[in-house]
Amino acid sequence: MKRILLFCVYFSFVCCYFAQIISGKIQTETGNAISDVNVYLDGTKISTTSTNDGSFQLDVQGQKSGNLIFQKDSYETSIFPLNQAIGKSVKVIINPVKEIEEVVIIPYTEQAYKNFINYFLDKFLGFDREGVTIKNQRTLKFSYDKKNQFLKVKAPQTLIIENKNLGYTLQYNLINFETDFKNKTTSYLGTSFFKENNSKKNTILNRMNAYKGSLMHFLRSLYNNELEQEGFIVNHAKRIKNPSYPTDAELQKLQDHFEIVKAQKISNVPWTDELEAISKKKSKNPEFVMAILKTKMKESDFTKRKEGRLFLDFEDLLMVNYQKYFYEIKKGEFVKASTFSTQSSIVHPEALEFEVFPEGNTSEPDLLILEEHFSHQNVSKMLPLDYRFGN
Repeated sequence: MKRILLFCVYFSFVCCYFAQIISGKIQTETGNAISDVNVYLDGTKISTTSTNDGSFQLDVQGQKSGNLIFQKDSYETSIFPLNQAIGKSVKVIINPVKEIEEVVIIPYTEQAYKNFINYFLDKFLGFDREGVTIKNQRTLKFSYDKKNQFLKVKAPQTLIIENKNLGYTLQYNLINFETDFKNKTTSYLGTSFFKENNSKKNTILNRMNAYKGSLMHFLRSLYNNELEQEGFIVNHAKRIKNPSYPTDAELQKLQDHFEIVKAQKISNVPWTDELEAISKKKSKNPEFVMAILKTKMKESDFTKRKEGRLFLDFEDLLMVNYQKYFYEIKKGEFVKASTFSTQSSIVHPEALEFEVFPEGNTSEPDLLILEEHFSHQNVSKMLPLDYRFGN
């Protein structure tokens, strides 16, 4: 998915004596103060709201990377890099969302909601979503382009997601959700803020099991040069053409046959043994297969460090394997199980420069293509970026 250019925001910087405090005022272009704006560090529990005169103060608690979010329903959402605002006073301009008159070709319909809500929940929350609910789910708007097989989902309001398993209520600002059924791709982008509901032992246990082997765990281990110590094995992988899949010439024969049938509107066009063999090869074999070019790569094989910053520097695919040991509670203590299951994930960075941050997040998150296990870790398994194992 291409990077989305978000709403414009104007900041004027003034020196501030408290290096970890960001303060400022939020208003419209006409100078009207805006109260009750959610100000938070994306993906964390660090937040505040603006007062009646639009002013706010936010203690970022030692965080040095990430994005500041200024969000209120019915207003433009503004996003700004944290490292450019730390220790400064800022002036934030946001405006009410304008209703733009346009020709609506594909309307958001009740039928689309019924047809696609479960698909959306599977892809957004995850397949294992027992105990995870969107409290205002009916505010979601769906549109489906039948001709192009393209689904879009909008959330006019901030989604309130209750996760009883992990003990959080999540406020999620869904910016974009799209599925291209022809190409079998789904992508979504949003900002999030966590509120902790409880920290019972079972909740802590669920968080520990959600963290171990997660993308956050992998990226933190990568940043700290601890991949092997933390149990991750990274291989260099590449997709190559499957020799068992039909050739382009064979596929063309199939296409020519179906075009003749369609053009003549008859079904008795001869279906030869050759066409049958080609059809079976196509249905039984994937077009591409995964080839492992190098096993047990070192961090330096696919990353580079510049001035203390870490960047992914790799063109092909990373296959990330992890031996997952689940934790249990025995006699009131957290104990790692003796057996494990093997998890495998595919990581493909598509950005030209892709930075990894110590909290376990990245720049250009919408350009980090994930497959297999990592792609299944949806909102139901999300942990705040300030999470620490065992908390």
